[in-house]
Amino acid sequence: MIILISAYDENTSIINIHEELPSNTLLLSPISSSNIVQWLPSSYTFQPYFKLNPNQSLYTTDQVIDREKFCEKKFCNCSECIINLNFLQTFSINNISIRTIQIIIEDINDHSPTFKQSNIKLYIAENVPIGYEIPLESAIDNDYGLLSIQQYELYPIKNNPFRLIQLSKPILQLNEILDREIKSNYLLKLIAYDGGHPSLSGEQNIEIIVTDVNDNAPIFEQLIYQKSLPENQPIDTMILKIHANDRDEGENAVVTYSIDDLSSTFNINHQTGEIYLRKCLDYEKQRSYSLAIKAHDNGMPQLNNYATLIIDVTDVNDHTPDVLLTEVNGTKTNNRLINLPECTLKDTPLLYIYITDEDSGENGRVSCTINDTRLNLIYLTTNAYSLQTSNSSSFDYESEQSVVVYLQCSDFGIPSLSTSILFNLLIEDCNDNPPDIIFPLPFNQSLLIPYETTKTPFILTQFIIQDRDHSQPNIFSYTYIVSPTLDISLINNGTLILCSMPTFTGQFTINVTVYDIGNLTNRISIPIHIYSINETMLIRSFSIEKTSLLLFITLFVIIFLAAILIAICFLIAFILRSKTTTKLKKKSIQNSSCESTTSSNERAGSSQKTTIEILDERNNSSNRVYQYGIQQTADMKVINTSGIHQSDFDYSEKVERYLTHLNNRITGIDIDEGVYGSSDISTDHAQQLTTRPSSINSIHSSQQTYQDSFKRFEQLYSLVEHQHNHHQITNLDTSAYTSDSLYV
Repeated sequence: MIILISAYDENTSIINIHEELPSNTLLLSPISSSNIVQWLPSSYTFQPYFKLNPNQSLYTTDQVIDREKFCEKKFCNCSECIINLNFLQTFSINNISIRTIQIIIEDINDHSPTFKQSNIKLYIAENVPIGYEIPLESAIDNDYGLLSIQQYELYPIKNNPFRLIQLSKPILQLNEILDREIKSNYLLKLIAYDGGHPSLSGEQNIEIIVTDVNDNAPIFEQLIYQKSLPENQPIDTMILKIHANDRDEGENAVVTYSIDDLSSTFNINHQTGEIYLRKCLDYEKQRSYSLAIKAHDNGMPQLNNYATLIIDVTDVNDHTPDVLLTEVNGTKTNNRLINLPECTLKDTPLLYIYITDEDSGENGRVSCTINDTRLNLIYLTTNAYSLQTSNSSSFDYESEQSVVVYLQCSDFGIPSLSTSILFNLLIEDCNDNPPDIIFPLPFNQSLLIPYETTKTPFILTQFIIQDRDHSQPNIFSYTYIVSPTLDISLINNGTLILCSMPTFTGQFTINVTVYDIGNLTNRISIPIHIYSINETMLIRSFSIEKTSLLLFITLFVIIFLAAILIAICFLIAFILRSKTTTKLKKKSIQNSSCESTTSSNERAGSSQKTTIEILDERNNSSNRVYQYGIQQTADMKVINTSGIHQSDFDYSEKVERYLTHLNNRITGIDIDEGVYGSSDISTDHAQQLTTRPSSINSIHSSQQTYQDSFKRFEQLYSLVEHQHNHHQITNLDTSAYTSDSLYV
């Protein structure tokens, strides 16, 4: 016994053994250091031959490992018998792997060549020619390769008219002419040897009887007939018809057929050679048949011949996949209910799925699918899967309490066969939902509390909380933060109470956090405005005043804009009027030129000249200035109330204004731009004119000269006004004016 162990990789070991090992032979120890090692369904076939003991060592069982049977059952290839033992290693729930032990079974010479019949009789006519061949039955050796049959020998070697032709099967060939009268029978021994060391052998006794007359045996059209049949071939179907010819005539040419089938699976029509199927074929139980067909004539003696019929059974996809469910720890389960907490982590294995299909090849290869994308089928090995949650797993107890999972496993045969399994995932509740604040709703504006009329303790609000997690009791706790500080309390039933009023009014914010029993939270912010009623009234009054002020400003702006427009209109009118006045002025100057010359000559001899300035100090916004002068000279001085002399550069302009005004008075145009006078008034005329215009106020001066001049001016002004009112300006008595009068 030789056991050779080598490693292909960390998950694969290769063991070379010989067949027919004794029971409890240690093959590998230990398989793995993991906690759990279990058979995968793909290796269940080999459990009768190998076992795992508690320390995870691999042993043989008392079932003999027969390489020839493994080959016959198609467990392995006959040329190289290799079987794979697959085991599931579980290190943890999320850490599993496949361990493969590859066992190469070496053949030993444990089978001797055998013949189906240990003694046979052959009838040969005496007149058969030299070289006549008699086919013999081949021996059987279940060993493979060199250990199978290698040669045949025929005894005795001497005094034997027959010799053995070494072909794939033994054939006797006649080397001498037979003479029944000399010798009627021969006793021969056929020995078959295999290639073992030492070589094993088997023998068959052959008795050859020399007959007379019937000298032609039936001859088959083929020495070997081969036929492939599907395993679902119907019973009583004719599968093949064979034929043998006999050159004799009469009864010597009538051929009868027989078949050597111990299993009675096939039947042959003795006269026609038609072969029928008598029993159902099963590829998984037996995959080929080798049958000997005999044909003999009815001569005396009978002559016969042999042919071989080989029936190959082909696989048909006639087995549906068989599904086995196990828990993660390897325990087989028939319960189709799986408890799944909704908070289960992603990529968590839920159970293992093993599929067996007795068909071979593509007919036995199975693929599985599942109808829920929240679950994944992870391929472990051939026909083995792990069912686990996916990366997008989103089971929600609040939405669904159970999920029906539809698992379908289909093979790759044509047509494909499938098996479907329905099992329920019972979703278990987890604390995955924060508490919901039903009341109060989020605040859009502050909660108004009057300072003077609110009595404390004052209930601000009552919290109504719900939790969608059914497994969690509706027990909640609260914490809060107030900014700025405020004397409040929040009891466990969710009542928020203002215990006392603050020392000042204003805006306050209460941030409340609600906790469920699993410490999941929700938050709400409550704005509170504590205000004074008096302050509110002031604010309202201020608001009214503010409105009035706004209306006043608006009215003022409108009036201001209107004033600007009116001023522009007056300015335009003034410009037009100024042009008209200028024309009248020129005409007046021409009419009074002679009179002005005479007056100038009289005044030239005067020894006293006075120039004064009088201001109108009425209560209006702008004082009127009245300039009075006696002549238009560039060297005239202006005497103010302080007695200081200064050049009057505007004097000529003021005189021109006076003349213009005077002319306007004469023509009846009333323009109040100041009164300018230049004349003396006699005492008599002064006494007659006692009325003083209301538009001129008294001017206080310490100088007597100034006062005298002003008095004379008043007289002159009154006279001018009086004459103007009676339209008698042209009748003034100039004789009343004296040369020493003051001119203004």
